[in-house]
Amino acid sequence: MFSSGWRRGTMVGLAAAGAAVVIGAGTLGVTWANTAAQARPAAAVAAPRQQPAAHVVARQGSGAQQAAAPPTRAAQATAPRTAGSAAVPWRSVGPGWVLDTYSAGTRARQAPTTLYLVSPGGAKYPLLTWPVSATPAPTIEAWAGDKTEALFALHSANGQPGGYGELNLTTGKMTRVAFASAATTPVGYTLPSGAQILGGTQSGQSTTIARYTQSGALVKALVTSGQGLGASYSPDGAKLAVPALGGLLLVSNAGGVLRKLPVAGAGARTLCEPVRWWNATTVLASCGRLWLVPASGARPSALTPVRNPAKPPNDYGDLDAWQLPSGLYLQSAGACGTLELNRQAANGSITKVTVPGMTDSPVVVTAYGAQLLIGQLGCEGSGGQLAWFNPATGAEHWLFRTGAGPSAVAYNSLENGDIQ
Repeated sequence: MFSSGWRRGTMVGLAAAGAAVVIGAGTLGVTWANTAAQARPAAAVAAPRQQPAAHVVARQGSGAQQAAAPPTRAAQATAPRTAGSAAVPWRSVGPGWVLDTYSAGTRARQAPTTLYLVSPGGAKYPLLTWPVSATPAPTIEAWAGDKTEALFALHSANGQPGGYGELNLTTGKMTRVAFASAATTPVGYTLPSGAQILGGTQSGQSTTIARYTQSGALVKALVTSGQGLGASYSPDGAKLAVPALGGLLLVSNAGGVLRKLPVAGAGARTLCEPVRWWNATTVLASCGRLWLVPASGARPSALTPVRNPAKPPNDYGDLDAWQLPSGLYLQSAGACGTLELNRQAANGSITKVTVPGMTDSPVVVTAYGAQLLIGQLGCEGSGGQLAWFNPATGAEHWLFRTGAGPSAVAYNSLENGDIQ
């Protein structure tokens, strides 16, 4: 998503609450749009050396979907670079599937980083492994709707930004996304197949949001705004919501503002940011609290009340929301830059939800059925846990229990949030 959950909108919310936040490189959110197909880039990226991951599928209990059978030992022994991806049931990939980079290393002891594709049932498909190197492994930014392309932030040997690349998940080939301006930041793929990239270019106090080819060439400037980089596409990709004071702007995918979407209860001087589309006709927006804003221009309704952080359970602001069969769950800002998971009752009151094994900033990656996929941000991004969690029953299905910081992106779903 472009501005959802643990994303730019979250940064604004935490800053407004006076929270100190420490984040790793490549913390971006994703939403998608529908546009015409573009040619694939051809230039190879100078990225960290890659090794084919072991051709192994690890089953961990039962889940919403069953995984394909693991390959034979002979196939493992003779598998080429793309051995891991060859076993993936690509046609089954959809909501509930996750791309995750994982390392068993620690800050004191480095280890290789592996890119996994994980099914809702917990089957892990290792696609690619980056060996230990002075150059940090790439960071996942977005996952295209075609299922086999993913956008990564690249890093230099000193950990500084090194541009962006697109990884073909079936071949392991990384190609450069070369924007004309160094001020351009990619913020997601387009729907339904990821044919283009949406990016924002900052110039002074203004940001121009535009569509680009996958090689980074400008296709169409959509809108220039002085209110930040956030943007969230409608499910059909025909329009997007962008930040504005006192509401949102509804912008055409062909370019230009369609209409203003005022949020009267937010105040004319309050910055509203789109979190994501709640459904096909309504935007979930953050304007001091969470609002449901009809794209038609009809009157918005508050989803969450104004919180008083001085009163228990000390909610410093609600950042995202997921409606599950068991209730409405919120990603909220806690004290000192932490994140919390809360459940909101019908009267607007909240109860903190404890995720066993994740006491340091549990972050919702995605919602699927009655479950939430939870990652732990940890101290300076050091947490590596990732688990499916049913907040109604407390049941957990662990994908990773230890390791280096999570970098997880869920497959295209308007009901999902994401972290990196």
